[in-house]
Amino acid sequence: MSLITRMSLKNRLIVGLLTLVIAVFGVIATTSLNQETMPSVELPGTSVQVTVPGASPEVVEESVTKPIETALEGVGDLETVSTTSSAGSMSANVTWPFGKDAEEMTDSVRSAVDSAKADLPDGAEAEVLSQQIDDVPVVMFAVSGGEDSQKLGDLVETELVPELQSVAGVSSVDLAGQNERRVNISFRPDDVNDKNVVTTSVPDELTAAGTVVPAGQSADGNKSLSVEVGDELDAVDQIEKTPLRTADGTVLLGDVADVELDSVDKTSYSRADGKDAVTVSVTKGQDDNVVEVSHRVNEVLERMGPELGDDVSFSTIFDQAPEIEKSIHDLSVEGGLGLFFAILVILAFLGSFRSTVVAAISIPMSLLIAMIGLMVGEYTLNILTLGALTIAVGRVVDDSIVVIENIRRRQGTTELTVDDIVASVKQVAGAITASTLTTVAVFLPIAFVDGIAGQLFRPFSVTVTLALLGSLVVALTIVPVFSYWVLRKSPKPLSPKRQAATDASYEAWAQKHREKGIKRAERRQRTIEKKNAKREVKGKTLLPAATADAPVEPMPGDGEASDRVDRLQQRSLPAILAALRHPWRTIVISVAIFAVTMMMASFLKTDLLGSAGQGSLYISQTLPAGSSLEASDEAAKKIEDVLASDPDVDTYSTTVNGPESGAENSFNITLKTDSDAKAATNRIRSQVESLGEDIGEADVQDASGSTNEDVEIKLAGSDMKALGEAADAVTKKMSETEGVTNARNDLASDQPIIHVDVNREKAADYGYSQAEVGQAIAAALHGSEAGTLTLEGKERDIFLAPTHPDATPDEIRALELPVTEVQTQNAQEDATDAVEEKTDRRADEAKAKAEEESADQLESAREARDNAADQLEEARKALRDAQNPPPAPSPGDMAADQVEQAEEGVEQAEKGLNEANDAIDDLVDSQREQEESQAEEQDLADEQAAIPDIKGDPITVDEIASVDETETPATVTREDGNRQVTVFATPAEGQLNPVSAKAQELTSSMDLPDGVSFDVGGASQEQADSFAQLGWAMLVAIALVFLVMIATFRSFVQPLILLVSIPFAATGAVLLLLLTGTPLGIPSLIGLLMLIGIVVTNAIVLIDLVNKLREHGMGLWDAIIHGTRLRLRPILMTAAATVFALVPMSLGLTGGGVFISQPLAIVVIGGLTSSTVLTLILVPALYLLVERRKERRAEHKEAKAEAKHEADQHRIDEETAEVAARPVDE
Repeated sequence: MSLITRMSLKNRLIVGLLTLVIAVFGVIATTSLNQETMPSVELPGTSVQVTVPGASPEVVEESVTKPIETALEGVGDLETVSTTSSAGSMSANVTWPFGKDAEEMTDSVRSAVDSAKADLPDGAEAEVLSQQIDDVPVVMFAVSGGEDSQKLGDLVETELVPELQSVAGVSSVDLAGQNERRVNISFRPDDVNDKNVVTTSVPDELTAAGTVVPAGQSADGNKSLSVEVGDELDAVDQIEKTPLRTADGTVLLGDVADVELDSVDKTSYSRADGKDAVTVSVTKGQDDNVVEVSHRVNEVLERMGPELGDDVSFSTIFDQAPEIEKSIHDLSVEGGLGLFFAILVILAFLGSFRSTVVAAISIPMSLLIAMIGLMVGEYTLNILTLGALTIAVGRVVDDSIVVIENIRRRQGTTELTVDDIVASVKQVAGAITASTLTTVAVFLPIAFVDGIAGQLFRPFSVTVTLALLGSLVVALTIVPVFSYWVLRKSPKPLSPKRQAATDASYEAWAQKHREKGIKRAERRQRTIEKKNAKREVKGKTLLPAATADAPVEPMPGDGEASDRVDRLQQRSLPAILAALRHPWRTIVISVAIFAVTMMMASFLKTDLLGSAGQGSLYISQTLPAGSSLEASDEAAKKIEDVLASDPDVDTYSTTVNGPESGAENSFNITLKTDSDAKAATNRIRSQVESLGEDIGEADVQDASGSTNEDVEIKLAGSDMKALGEAADAVTKKMSETEGVTNARNDLASDQPIIHVDVNREKAADYGYSQAEVGQAIAAALHGSEAGTLTLEGKERDIFLAPTHPDATPDEIRALELPVTEVQTQNAQEDATDAVEEKTDRRADEAKAKAEEESADQLESAREARDNAADQLEEARKALRDAQNPPPAPSPGDMAADQVEQAEEGVEQAEKGLNEANDAIDDLVDSQREQEESQAEEQDLADEQAAIPDIKGDPITVDEIASVDETETPATVTREDGNRQVTVFATPAEGQLNPVSAKAQELTSSMDLPDGVSFDVGGASQEQADSFAQLGWAMLVAIALVFLVMIATFRSFVQPLILLVSIPFAATGAVLLLLLTGTPLGIPSLIGLLMLIGIVVTNAIVLIDLVNKLREHGMGLWDAIIHGTRLRLRPILMTAAATVFALVPMSLGLTGGGVFISQPLAIVVIGGLTSSTVLTLILVPALYLLVERRKERRAEHKEAKAEAKHEADQHRIDEETAEVAARPVDE
């Protein structure tokens, strides 16, 4: 180490130049660091959101939640899977252990959800969302003004949002409360029926009509052109002209439906300070600066305000930048005050302005080195890194104080030389290096601490480590160089009069202590004489005579200049001497104090991180399940009245939700800068609770809190009724528990629903599944999405309007369901059967007719045969007559014969005419029958051809299902596959541990319903985990400190002396926590962790000097006295500098980051105060006991060796004398 100092002194100009470079780059790093409220925390979890329009909570549980849970079981390393099934949606919170790669785990969860999509109902949409602190909006503001809310929303969406999206560092811009517009398609039932249109095919028809199809490449000379077919739909009239194919041909959509661009029915309201508004949330990119993004956004608002109109105004709901800037400013002020107080302390102790300047240089240089390290490590400037720098203000000067104090003491009244400085630094270099490394070592285990404590305080530990290591480098390089430049000249001697007074005062003090020393020596001598009398009788070695205590005056060693005891030493040495004279009494008193303190520690309040109290509140309001949007709005207005009348409320925004979002309202409140955040929170909470049950359940929380402070009692079981009874009982008990400010549970009351119980067998006969029936009813009641199109440069949804909105149970029963393929197939089969039946009937009729005609023909043939026989007989008769002619008739007879023949001729003619008429009639009948047969055949052919176009007749819901009104849980929560209800108990400040213990006790003693189990967790579990992690970190830190001390002292025993003193440092910390009423939380434990290194720091410097004095021949007592005296000033100076540097932070003068920095500062102040006393009193006493025992053992061993040597010598002398006395003859 001395080599580094010597090289620095030889190259003083280079060191000066490097100092300037560090200062410049440190300032640049400070101004370039990203600023944020808290360090970026990678939360070990993600969420899954699934929407299923129209599904009840229990249906969502069966058809969505369970398949998702099953899929997630295949993801390794998951800790919990907590799901909530509600009407139309499911949300799942998935967590894994800290330390797992969040991106990799999220991808695994996303893959599992994707694999489960095939098992989800049609229309279900699943999304996996991240859960990071960076996702919190940078700025949230409300836009209000103007009479036309639609125009205002369009203005914000078309004019303001594009400007915000173009701002550097803006990741996303989200709107809420604007009137969204979409293309509504409302079918006219009569026209649909008349034109035989199937409405379920419309989405596919629209998609086909608006799809641009890439059709390959086309060559045009030397050019290759892409070919695309079709255009996208970009106007309402184009949608109206979309052709729909029907059984009767093609019709246009506009012929059966009304198509118009219309506003979406509101499902929520957004207001700012009670006025309708559009809420805009701006989120930054992952690596962008919060403050810079906020400033850029506000610049856009200032510029866009006049452009949007005089009646349009902006009101900030939430802005991270002012809080960050205020925290940074406040902590910087506290750090500046701490720096000022530390310098005053150094000046008071050193009594030299020049020495103070040299020491003070180490503070900004060390902090600037830390800033450069933060920039290189890509850390941000937040309340934890700033708090670390503020705390480091008092510690980074320690090494420099020891170096400067040693240089000044060595200098005496002569001019300072390079060798003097090197020798001074060499004497303390090992000690300050070891002390710095021990302090740094305690922060190393934080790198391995899991949970919120590790992630939040890792930047804190890195910052302190960089500052401390920087302070060591500064103390070994820059401080010696500046000491040479500033302190080289010898100090001005005291005036003769002042010197004489000082000498006289010292002589009087020294004489007094010499006289006391003589008296003590006389008392010890009398005691020794009594003991020696007894020892002499027993033949034991006599004790040495007592001597007076050495005068309290330094003995020069290793070139150290001699100086006299100053006033500070004169006032402190009596207590130190008393402790050394009665070391066992000192230890017993210390142990008693420690025991009492540990007993008092049970009265400490506990929490996790505490409340930030930075002026932002959040109210969540939950109304009974099924509450309408209007009812939810009326309840929200009652809370708005409370906020509007509160004097500390600056602005507030309201989001009102209807039954689609569980009737949960939210309020974001910004308090005035000069308000008392805690008092305002308690007052608003009291006023909201006084509103009664009409407003549902309302929970008022500090929106700036970093962690959940609720104690959670998780009740698990399969019977929802039993779970509900248990939840109500536990909630009531916890609300009556002392220290609980709010108790509630997440079991929503049952909500009325219309339950459609589908007869699966009947439905299957018609071709329906239960899901298809549900989707058909949902489309009729709620409508459905049919795609998107771009209108006026904006993407709009196409929505098929419901045909039966707000239907009653009777109307649901009468709903006609879409015709299924099964129905169509059955209808076509029936038509085919009818055609076949007609064909068969015609064939039978034709056969019968043919048989009849055959019979007629046979009869005709028989008649013809008979006629032929008659004619043959007549011919034969005529032949006989001709052969035998009769006698000639008389004329009269001839006339009669002629008349008879004429009559026969007439008769024959009439008969022929009749036969001709009959033939004509037969021909006509045959022709008619032929035409009828052809017509029937054509009808059959037409019927056969029409069969593929035949559709089934629609049926109504009540033909395959029963429709009844019933009740069901509004939400169903599950964790790791079991149904669960969680009771939340919000403890008062500092009451986390008592409330957690009471929750465990009450739940264990309650007679819960059968099948219901419980588990107490939440913030109490997080606290237990964090405390356990930090406990292990403390043990590891102690081990590391022990190793550093072994390497420093090259001894195993002396480090144990210092380790024994570590627990006693908690005495001051616990006492100050109790006196200030500060809860014990993670910041307090980090303070205790720091104390492990701080306690041994001064002790190392002290024991190192004592060892060196003993190495130069000084006795044990003298070395302890003089070492303690010489290190008294630097030890008190460093402790006082640290304490006074932390005083502004402990008082929370500015309020910046007080919920983390104040407890930490209080612990360090209390612990450092007690540890300083321990270092000067207990450590020397322990050292004296241990080393005196070692010396006595050595003395006893030496005395035995000397006695043996004397005995041997006496024996030799006797033998020699005996030999000499013998006669010569012998």
